[in-house]
Parts: sequence; structure tokens; C-alpha cells
Amino acid sequence: MNFFDRAETNQEQAARQGDAVSQIDTTEKLESAPEAKNSLFALCGLGFAAIAMLGWICALAWIAWRLADWLLF
Repeated sequence: MNFFDRAETNQEQAARQGDAVSQIDTTEKLESAPEAKNSLFALCGLGFAAIAMLGWICALAWIAWRLADWLLF
């Protein structure tokens, strides 16, 4: 592995290949990426996060209710 070779730009690579078109400018269809499938692990994680969030909201509401009750009465 030679670390002293300089990096090759897109234009230099295109010129070396004899093609004046950059890789970005090509119109050929690229291979489509595989679609993300539903993952049971991700859905369980989101469900756990939602339950935890509702728990925190209920705890904060309970604390606010107790504080307001203490201050007003």
C-alpha cells in the first residue's frame, strides 16, 4: 500500500479512461438500493420508547398536580 500516491479526481479518471463525461453526468440507470423492510426489533424499540415517553409525561403531570395542590391549598 503506497500512501504517497496523490488522490485521483473524477476529471483525471475520466481523462485516463478516454471519457469526457463525469460519473455524475451519466444518464444510465443506477442499481436500485434494496428497500428497507419492517423490522420487529425496530418496532419493539419504538414501542418501548413510546411507552417510556408516556410514562414520563404521566409522571411529570402527576408531580405538577401534586405541586399545584400543595401550593393552592
